[in-house]
Amino acid sequence: MSDVGLVKICRKLGIPVPPRGYWAKLKAGRPTRKVPLPALPAGARDPSGPIPLSEQEAAVHARVRDALQQTRESQASISVPAELVDPHPLVRAAATRLKRRDGWDHPAGVRSAPKEVLDLQVTRNTLDRALLLMDTLLKSLEPSGFTAQVEEKGQTLLVGGGTTLTISIVEQVTRTGHTPTRAEVRARDRYYDSFRVGARGEYPNIPQFDWHPTGRLTLTVGSWPSRKWNDTERSLIDSRLSSIVAAIAGLAEAKRAKEEEEERRQRTYEEARARYEAQVRARNEERRQLRALFRDASRLQRANRLREFIAAVEDRARYGGELTTEKQQWIEWAKAKADWLDPLVRRSDPILDAPEPEAPSYWQY
Repeated sequence: MSDVGLVKICRKLGIPVPPRGYWAKLKAGRPTRKVPLPALPAGARDPSGPIPLSEQEAAVHARVRDALQQTRESQASISVPAELVDPHPLVRAAATRLKRRDGWDHPAGVRSAPKEVLDLQVTRNTLDRALLLMDTLLKSLEPSGFTAQVEEKGQTLLVGGGTTLTISIVEQVTRTGHTPTRAEVRARDRYYDSFRVGARGEYPNIPQFDWHPTGRLTLTVGSWPSRKWNDTERSLIDSRLSSIVAAIAGLAEAKRAKEEEEERRQRTYEEARARYEAQVRARNEERRQLRALFRDASRLQRANRLREFIAAVEDRARYGGELTTEKQQWIEWAKAKADWLDPLVRRSDPILDAPEPEAPSYWQY
């Protein structure tokens, strides 16, 4: 946005702007006068204070708080076992798929098959811990009414609380710039030297980055709203599962409230849209009928003018002794056209009311 556009917006909103030369004086260290903001109009909210929640927002917060409290009270302490015993069916399938030796093309060795199994994106050394963590979490969520499933689009979903939440565990992987090894430097030199003898070889595959698995996991639940939990130097996600389960229940309640609000807004919009379209249709119909009224009035006026003209022609021909058979036929034809034009008579005309003739095509003959 340009400075001129910003000034226009400020003036429109009643916000004072610095006078000409203000910033130059300020940069030069000369004294300047800052124009104070105008007083707020009566009834305006002070933006410097906390923004009060609306009744609907307060109700949503209360629902989330109740869901959290209920889950905390019913949930015992959760600990991750040392070994995977009687795993969840989705965890068992993920272990079988992700422990394959081959087929992992990520430079850091990250293993992931979200369209087939649980959304785990971890390296081989962290896979067992991620499976244990996911297995414990899914089993701990079942008493709260949550089930897990893998959809066709490749997302792992938690179904419960009247809604669905995505869930994934991702290992944090860092990267640094790659310094070519001696072997890579020699291979690159041989590639350039091959041009001298006219035997161009294949350029060596030298990576641009070095990837470093950290072993730290990030648990993400939901998309919007969403929550994330990360391994830290002080604690792992494993030690916070009790609070995470409660938070997931609260997150599901928040999303369900959000979906209900979106449905309410959609219904309100559709009702308003239906009223608007009904008003538009009524207005258009009224205008159509008014145009038809003007058109019929104009046609009646034109038909009466024709009849006056026809009567004048007939009178003159009769008084002048010129009312021939041909003139009489013309008078009858003209009266028929006046009746066709008159909206109160609406006489049919074999020519004017016939379908529009179509021009012949040369290729038809």
